[in-house]
Amino acid sequence: MDVEFVGQLVDSMNDAVLQLEQAIVDKKKDEINRLRVFIFDMHNQIANVLGVKNA
Repeated sequence: MDVEFVGQLVDSMNDAVLQLEQAIVDKKKDEINRLRVFIFDMHNQIANVLGVKNA
């Protein structure tokens, strides 16, 4: 497992969550949807790297 890569994925997901929180405050629906998809993708990538099944 590439710990540095997983760290980068986690950092990217964290940044996206912060951006999502701001998009919700600003009521930017398109950005909210884009960030939700991105966060879900990051979650899946992290699960795959960690070898988690059906995450």
